[in-house]
Amino acid sequence: MKIELGLKTGIALPLLAILIIGMSILVVFNYLSQINILQKEEAQSIESSINTAQFFIETAGIHYQQMAALVANMPDIQETLSKKDRNRLIDKLLPTFNYLHEKFGLAQFHLQIPPATSLVRLHDLARFGDDLSTYRETVLQVEKTKKGARGLELGVGGVGLRGVEPVFYKDNYVGSVDFGGGLKTEFEQIKKAINADLGVVIYQQPLQKWPGLQDIKERFGEFVPIYFTAKDPKLFISESALKKAAQSKEKYYIEYVSKFGKDYAVVYTPFKDFSGKTVGFMYIIKERILTPARIFTILGINVFVYALMLVLIAVVIGYFMNKYVINPIVTLTKTADEISMGKTAQKIEIKNARGEIAVLAKAIERMRITMKKLLE
Repeated sequence: MKIELGLKTGIALPLLAILIIGMSILVVFNYLSQINILQKEEAQSIESSINTAQFFIETAGIHYQQMAALVANMPDIQETLSKKDRNRLIDKLLPTFNYLHEKFGLAQFHLQIPPATSLVRLHDLARFGDDLSTYRETVLQVEKTKKGARGLELGVGGVGLRGVEPVFYKDNYVGSVDFGGGLKTEFEQIKKAINADLGVVIYQQPLQKWPGLQDIKERFGEFVPIYFTAKDPKLFISESALKKAAQSKEKYYIEYVSKFGKDYAVVYTPFKDFSGKTVGFMYIIKERILTPARIFTILGINVFVYALMLVLIAVVIGYFMNKYVINPIVTLTKTADEISMGKTAQKIEIKNARGEIAVLAKAIERMRITMKKLLE
């Protein structure tokens, strides 16, 4: 009995140790591989959301500029603007603006004359003749370069997207035309496209000329929240996170927060105006793919699966080891001991003997027969 226990232990323990070590390595490798895949998936999701948001904003600016270019290249508009005939421009363009406003939500349609003076605001006919040089930088740039401009602009109207084109009559610059709108429509479309809430904060200093600044009570240090597709931005963003985002040299900065029993990645990316200057940050609230709970679950599943595999493999190996190695050896050991004590009557038959065990069984059987003859 001691021999059987020793034999089983001597074979089983090293084998079990090898299995445990091998399975442990597989658990760690598979766990790290899954985490790495999820990390890449999360990073790709964030990158895709940022690119989609920027694409929508850039596309909106292009559309505004395209509309401005269309109007700027109408010969009748060129001549009328050169004559500064405000009433005729209103007669020709107001029906078009009203249609675009009603059907597509167009917010602004504006014509200017040099030097940066408002001639017709089709969205606000009562205001005209005012000097735009102190706050309409896109108009100033177009007047200076005689080339179109588009993108984000900060002014007395707050934060808006603009597309501005120069107007020429007989090769002479006679003014400009611009189309524009706010961020709400674009942000709501982006939200649907990326299935995540987003918002924008702007540095307070460039907004000093905007009358609406005094109505915004919530501030994040030097940052002013302009728009957020959800209810309350302070649930997700903070002054400290914005400062870190401002100091970051990366394409985007990520802060992780937990709200309402869920984990979120708040992604901050620079928000730039038409000239390429960073005027604030756009932030996107992405529900995390790789959460601490999910990491724990993945680890638990891996441990359970490989532990189950270890048990099954150990049982199968143990069964065949017992059947074809250990039990035959134990039987032969007992038989050899009996032969040594003169018990030679019982023929040796090992049913499950294979290979060297079968050879050993035959050798002991020959020994039994020889011993039996000698004893007779």
